[in-house]
Amino acid sequence: MSSSTDSPFVADTTYKASVETHQGGADVDWLYARMAAFNAQASGGNDHLPLVVFLRDEQGKPHGGLLGWTLWSWLHIDTLWVSEELRGQGHGQKLLFAAEKAARIRGCTLAEVDTFNFQARAFYEKSGYTVFGTLTGIGRGQFERYYLKKELKN
Repeated sequence: MSSSTDSPFVADTTYKASVETHQGGADVDWLYARMAAFNAQASGGNDHLPLVVFLRDEQGKPHGGLLGWTLWSWLHIDTLWVSEELRGQGHGQKLLFAAEKAARIRGCTLAEVDTFNFQARAFYEKSGYTVFGTLTGIGRGQFERYYLKKELKN
């Protein structure tokens, strides 16, 4: 073997795994499209749609936002952030509830999110989310990652 990262189970040297730091571009789009096609074939459909909600002032400047997506009957929240001076005033819940409403309109019945112990677990729990999993030992043991879910009812 040429290095400790080579797998003893892969004998073909024609193809090499290349670690890359850039997460955009045509190759990344190709990969997402292949995975989406596989999932659609295996599941009978693919209604994956991005979901973006912004908190804007009267001039249209963003002061917070939520990024996520919906798929089948599921809302995934990837990012929720509110500028520091506006935190604690209900704007995070405004973003969250707007995303949940949009997800319900799309037919979603379940929402999920993950957050670290230094982020927003209490915020999500206050908003009706419950922890269903925990990943410990991150960052040399100083961090925990919580996975939360919420049933979306009409």
